[in-house]
Amino acid sequence: MGASEVQLRVLVVEDDSSIRETLGMVLESFHCQSDLVESADQVLECLTVHWPDVMLLDLTLPGTTGEEVYQSILNRFGRVPPTVVFSAAQQGASRASHLPGAWFLSKPYTLEQLERMIAQAVSAQRGAA
Repeated sequence: MGASEVQLRVLVVEDDSSIRETLGMVLESFHCQSDLVESADQVLECLTVHWPDVMLLDLTLPGTTGEEVYQSILNRFGRVPPTVVFSAAQQGASRASHLPGAWFLSKPYTLEQLERMIAQAVSAQRGAA
C-alpha cells in the first residue's frame, strides 16, 4: 500500500487500548486513515458517519463478541464492511468461518501478514463490486 495509492479507511474494533493505538500507528505507516473504537456501540456510531474500506474486528470484546458486533452491523445496515477478524483464541478461525466474507488473522501476527490481509479484503470487495 504505497503512498501513491488511494488512502484506505480502516475501522479498528479492539478493546485493548495498547493494541488499538498500536494498530492506529501501523495503519498510518501503511498510509491508511483509521477510526479506532473499543465497543459495539462505538462501531455502530462510527459506521453511521464513515463507511470503511475494511474493518479489523477483535473476536473477544468486553460484554459482547465479535460475532455479535458483526451481526449488529448486518442487522442495522444490511451489509458489513470487508472484515478481517483477529483473535488469539484457539477457536478463532472456526468462529470467524461463520462470518460471511470475513478473513481470519491469528494473534500474534506480523505486520506483513496484516498488510496482506487488508489488501486481500479490499481487493475482494472491489472485485465483487
